[in-house]
Amino acid sequence: AEFAQQMAAAHEHFSKEIQSVISSFRRRNYELKKERPVDTESTVFKAWETLLNVSEMDAQAHLDAASLLIKNVYQPLEAVAEHKRSQAQRICSFRENFETILHKSDTKVNSCYREAHKSYNDSSNGVKDLAKCDVYTAHNDYVLQLRAANRLVEEFQSAVPQVLEELEEIYIDTSNTVNVAIESLALLLLTKANEQHRRFDDLLCICRQVNPQLDISYFVKFIAQDIPTHQLSYHNFQPADPNSEIFKSCFLYFQLSMQNQLIFDRGTENSLKEQRLVLQREGIGLASYMKQNQDTTNTLINVCQRNLANHQYAKVYETQEDLCRKRNEIRVASMQLSAIRAQVSLIVYNSLLTSQITLHSSFCT
Repeated sequence: AEFAQQMAAAHEHFSKEIQSVISSFRRRNYELKKERPVDTESTVFKAWETLLNVSEMDAQAHLDAASLLIKNVYQPLEAVAEHKRSQAQRICSFRENFETILHKSDTKVNSCYREAHKSYNDSSNGVKDLAKCDVYTAHNDYVLQLRAANRLVEEFQSAVPQVLEELEEIYIDTSNTVNVAIESLALLLLTKANEQHRRFDDLLCICRQVNPQLDISYFVKFIAQDIPTHQLSYHNFQPADPNSEIFKSCFLYFQLSMQNQLIFDRGTENSLKEQRLVLQREGIGLASYMKQNQDTTNTLINVCQRNLANHQYAKVYETQEDLCRKRNEIRVASMQLSAIRAQVSLIVYNSLLTSQITLHSSFCT
């Protein structure tokens, strides 16, 4: 009974603790919903809310278990313990009283026996008729007490099986009550476990349906209705204003040279070569930087896999953060290197084109 009572208290305390945790996270869940820019369907959010609901039902199940433990286990056991304890005490008291009666009877038999022998021994010194009367009286008292004592022994021998039978009935009733209480406890916990298994099995099915890509598609589709699409545009070459005085005074020259290409002549040749060298040095530096970061990334991937195999998840997450940072650095460097290579290739192309034109002019001359 005390075990059931303490188990009920433990279930009730555990239920209250779970309810407190769930209430706290429901408030945070509500705040998270308010912070979301849009309210779209989310499979992972559905799994999270299902977990909260399942945990709340589990807390209620513990509270119900506590109530049923008190009603179906503790109270019946407490009642049977109280009554059977009292009944057993009465039986033990009866036995003690009976043993006291037997002891008094034995004492009285011994006393009568001594009186009878004393009267018999003293009869030789007194008057025969008087002595004879005393001897007979003492003898009769001894015989009567002996008969009573033997009868008490017979009654005790017949009462002992009855007492043992009654004690057996007490034990059987108590044992059956305890067994029924244990069965009730086992059935209660089994029912709770089956219900909990069913709820978490449903949660597992929901978790297996989580699709992050689908969540992203829902989110993007929803925000695409309100947010204008950002389009990247290429820059077109725009020559100088043809209506300006400078352009009119040098119309022929500007018409031939001011196009979407480099002007490669004696005035710009040196500056373009210097710029090419500078760009090439920057490109080499960026390429070296990217190679170092790529080697570091490969090393981090190996470290991440090793930590994952050793179940060191905290280190895995730290390594993934480092990987993310390195990959972003590589992407930025790759973009910068692409821009540099585009400029270098244009300078090289125009340099070769100018050289070919010069050679052709010299050959024609």
